[in-house]
Amino acid sequence: MSEIDELREELESARAELLDVCAGISPEAFVHRAPAASGDGECWSIRETLWHVGLMEDWLRRATSKALSGDPVPAYHRRPPPEIASTVEYMLEWLEQARRPMLALLRRLPEDQLDIEVTLPGGEVSSARQLIRRIARHDREHTTHIRMLRELANAAPASD
Repeated sequence: MSEIDELREELESARAELLDVCAGISPEAFVHRAPAASGDGECWSIRETLWHVGLMEDWLRRATSKALSGDPVPAYHRRPPPEIASTVEYMLEWLEQARRPMLALLRRLPEDQLDIEVTLPGGEVSSARQLIRRIARHDREHTTHIRMLRELANAAPASD
């Protein structure tokens, strides 16, 4: 199996785990915001988390593509989900749309390009391989986050 195939499998496995934890989310749990556990005041709903997962994948794919063509990598810009993104089904379609160009990039990426250095806007140096693996790792981090959010939403008292 080629390394590209291994990376594709890693992406698919991580995404399957994310989709699995999203199965059967109630509309209430989807938008529930748990109190912030960290001092930064951030608390995302599952809806916002899934939007972020898609945005980050899109940015990491663009960063990889830009690096391969020798262009500078633009900064990541977080933005809130649009109002239309109000259902689990919409967000799952969004994740699929974000994944398609990544898979297309993998289909045309020669293995010898996996080690190309990528300098991110903050000065971090990575490789195309590391950026692709970062997408899978990011999916898994947010799978854990969503699992916790679901538990908190299920434990929250129902609002009148």
